[in-house]
Amino acid sequence: MTRRRFYLLLGLIVLLGFGIRMAYLLLVKWDQPIWGDAFTYHYTANGIADGLGIQSWVPDTFKQLVDRVPQNWGRHANANGIAAENPPLFPIYLSAFSFVGLRSFHAHMVAQTLLGTASVFVMGLVGRKVMSPRVGLLAALIAAVYANFWIYDPLVISESMGILAGALMVLMAYRAWDDPKLGNMLWLGLTFGIAGLVRSEFGLLMPLVVIPLVIRAMPGQAVMKRLGYLFASGAVALLVVSPWVVRNLTTFDRPTFLSHDAGLSLRSGACDEAFYGASVGWWSPECVIHGHPPDADPSVRDDYWRDLATDYISDNLDRFPVVALARLGRMWEVYNPGTPWGELGNGQTLAFTIVEGRSEKAARLALAQAWILFPMSIAGFVILWRRKRPVAPLLALPLLVSFVSLFAFGSPRYRSVAEVAIVTTAAVTFDALITRFWPKRSPADPDAASSDSGPTDTGPPDGGQPDADPPSAGPTGRAEPELQSV
Repeated sequence: MTRRRFYLLLGLIVLLGFGIRMAYLLLVKWDQPIWGDAFTYHYTANGIADGLGIQSWVPDTFKQLVDRVPQNWGRHANANGIAAENPPLFPIYLSAFSFVGLRSFHAHMVAQTLLGTASVFVMGLVGRKVMSPRVGLLAALIAAVYANFWIYDPLVISESMGILAGALMVLMAYRAWDDPKLGNMLWLGLTFGIAGLVRSEFGLLMPLVVIPLVIRAMPGQAVMKRLGYLFASGAVALLVVSPWVVRNLTTFDRPTFLSHDAGLSLRSGACDEAFYGASVGWWSPECVIHGHPPDADPSVRDDYWRDLATDYISDNLDRFPVVALARLGRMWEVYNPGTPWGELGNGQTLAFTIVEGRSEKAARLALAQAWILFPMSIAGFVILWRRKRPVAPLLALPLLVSFVSLFAFGSPRYRSVAEVAIVTTAAVTFDALITRFWPKRSPADPDAASSDSGPTDTGPPDGGQPDADPPSAGPTGRAEPELQSV
């Protein structure tokens, strides 16, 4: 496949993805209420554009509806003091639209949809880099139509930017893995630093990716050189996040690095309603509405919530293993998930996600598609391993989100960045099925992951699958040592 043809087909797939996202936005979510994280991000962005910096915002009034979950906090808010409720990059992105007059909630919905559309494009590059141009097109096509990729786009929450950041991290990780030179390691560190400014938990990804890289992708290199690359990549990441971290450390009373919401998140899933009964493994507003946080610095209030949560968990430690399994099961939608059909039942994860903002039809579609892609993804990991391709950059994503769910609660929303790995590996499996059952339609030559994939990529310009006979032939058409198979 020529480079021109690849980008032409990828462009058509991106247009398809944009159309699906805009249809969902305009036909289903246009009149959604403003509440929760969307309220925070929307007004924070407008505050930045107005020169107020990043502050906490509170609604003038809000209406309590089903199950005491606030569903509409109105369209007016007041600044409530400097804050770091979330990392800053997503509200800064929205503020760019606010600065030029596109400051309505609808404008921010469209702005987030552009991020989701960009993710489709980057997924094409990821699949192409991981295996072949056809895998790239398959990955982009899945990302275009897979509801767990586009369901967040009109909600004005950071998940869409998180998915885009995750895809970029995987792309740069494979580029560095295939050509572990200093420049690629620095670009990888830059990507991780940017990702840390999107979601604070992304800071945990770097050791899961970079440490295996310097161990396995640099055979025969001196230990000091490997350590130098490791520290250089980490230094760039720290340099990117340092202005935000320094601002927080010099602003709040208690040490605060990327955000001060960890305690509240922990407490939201640590009470009787979330440990026992139908909602086990989920979160509950009952966990926080009876609290009395001090009228103090936000970091002090977050310590208050953290102390309540840890005290409760300590008092119910014998129950925690059950809750931990339920959290994992809910996030991966294998414990009481509901079904893509039938009535909504008490305690179903499907019903909880609808309360969080998903439309019912979209939530059911997302569940059905996830059940199809999960086994395909597992098979894709096996195929990559057998073909001597590294799996660490992809495997790090589900490992991270699984840890986060154990820490807080088991929302499928926390799984969002892992969808990058699910889609990529599922595309690998679909590509293998095409090769097996329609061999005449399969490319005959090794993949030339194209000229922009990295200076070490070689092979015929028309792309394709590697020959199955030589066990050492990697998907880039060059010999790849078995040490690279992590």
